[in-house]
Amino acid sequence: MNTVLVNCYSDTENLISVVPDEFNGGRTAAKMLLEQGHRRVAFINTTVESPARTGRLAGYRRALAEQGIAEDPSLIVDAEPTQEGGRAVAEVIRASGATGVCCHNDRVAMGLYDALRNRGIMVPSDISVVGFDDQEVIAAHMLPPLSTVALPHYELGASGVDAVLAPPVHLDDHRVLIACPAVHRESISALD
Repeated sequence: MNTVLVNCYSDTENLISVVPDEFNGGRTAAKMLLEQGHRRVAFINTTVESPARTGRLAGYRRALAEQGIAEDPSLIVDAEPTQEGGRAVAEVIRASGATGVCCHNDRVAMGLYDALRNRGIMVPSDISVVGFDDQEVIAAHMLPPLSTVALPHYELGASGVDAVLAPPVHLDDHRVLIACPAVHRESISALD
């Protein structure tokens, strides 16, 4: 039987790994805002070193470049990947003049919502917000419901089983990348 890793990988062994496509997930999150006319898009990244940290940021940067938008370092902020982390960077986001924000995860977005609301800034009329993970118990029940990018848990598991039963023959890096789809809800408004 084959050994297959799901939602993780090994730097030391050549094992097949089924992982989220963090790069294209980050690109998707930024595009959700860019496609609605936003040009000052902030990115709240995690402080935790991980493939999600590097991949999502690289995808955000690519989405900006594809639109011919120069990266503004003042729009990239690190925060703890928690609700408190989102609250802690709200003033930085507000002061940046961003019209849209990509958050590392839905918990960060939840904290950002709270802190912005406390400052009289409303989502999405004053600022649009996109999360990541699609934690339904969070994202779908926020006010307004959070637009986000889904971590494809079912697809990760199913592809892991498929890889055990019939290992893929040609893989770059021994990794099977699983798409992270956009989930459109009500936290994004279009700019004129």
